[in-house]
Amino acid sequence: MESSDKSKMVYRYLGNSGLKVSLLSFGTMLNEHTEETEKAWLECAKLGFESGINYFDSAEAYGFGKGDELLGRAIKENEWRREDLVIAVKVYFGNKVNRVGLSRKKIIEATRASLKRMDLDYCDIVYAHRDDHETPLEETCRAFNWLIKKGYAFYWGTSAWPADMITEAIKICDQHGWYRPVVDQAEYNCLVRQHLEKSNVRLFENYRYGISAWSPLGGGFLTGKYNDGTIPEDSRYGKNEMHKKFNWDRYIGELTKEKALKILKGLKELADELGVTQAQLALAWVLVNQDISTCIIGASKVSQLESNLGALDLIAKWDKDLEAKVEAILDNTPQRDFNFKHWGVLPARREKVVKYNTKLGQIEYKDDYDTYFC
Repeated sequence: MESSDKSKMVYRYLGNSGLKVSLLSFGTMLNEHTEETEKAWLECAKLGFESGINYFDSAEAYGFGKGDELLGRAIKENEWRREDLVIAVKVYFGNKVNRVGLSRKKIIEATRASLKRMDLDYCDIVYAHRDDHETPLEETCRAFNWLIKKGYAFYWGTSAWPADMITEAIKICDQHGWYRPVVDQAEYNCLVRQHLEKSNVRLFENYRYGISAWSPLGGGFLTGKYNDGTIPEDSRYGKNEMHKKFNWDRYIGELTKEKALKILKGLKELADELGVTQAQLALAWVLVNQDISTCIIGASKVSQLESNLGALDLIAKWDKDLEAKVEAILDNTPQRDFNFKHWGVLPARREKVVKYNTKLGQIEYKDDYDTYFC
């Protein structure tokens, strides 16, 4: 199942903002920067844009700035109109005294540096790439508000922040009349659900906080390449020890390996039954969750991106029966809250927000999200 038809792309609002973003977005994080990998990325970015992707995600940490440069190159070479793009940058990481964290100095200088590398006047979204407990949160909020007031960004967001810290940031902004953060960039996939479906529930219900999901394929584990629990020599984990340490032990470590491999096997069998790839099934599972504003994907070659775009066709067919089959395979729904007034277990968050039989090629308006008020 493949799809590169621009008319199929679905657009959602970025949280409680007026910004419309493509359900699938494309990131600039490469495993390595060579002439070959950068050429392949540019080809994929072109296909992505032609397929309706308008959101492109970068960060100063990606290739130590090379990701920014690559995105700027794509915009220039393809002569994309700036108003047709949603450009996101992330700031936090660095290797010198004042080049790491979320101080006012770091946030402003890093954002301007990213824009310079991309040869752009502004970005649409600037993220705090991680939380910083050593910098006063008020200072961080003030700095992002300044960027927006000065026209360097239109919105700001968080990335992998704990829910209580996001709530505190929102309250600080409201107190001072500053621009609130509107979106968190959070990991979400068939193997990692707790943060989004449990910890963030109040953010969704109280603020309609948006989510740009990263690692929807679990660092590649959900593609089918690692279903036997071994690492192919030509894979990212076979070539890069840092990637292996960061992801392999989290997803298929000694404590989780047996269950993880059981999930991978079940997803593969169901995907074969449906006539789709395992990656398409895993991606579609993420996309039908309406708490997701956009899902960031990557690709090392055009055929890979073409295949992943095919997940759009599957969300159009996603029904309650298919949802139940996947959930039975995963068997990892976060623990549900208990309602002591009615003495019963409350529905899981995902049960409230799954969208069935998505109509392709449309904007999903906020009025459709009655589940936000459940």
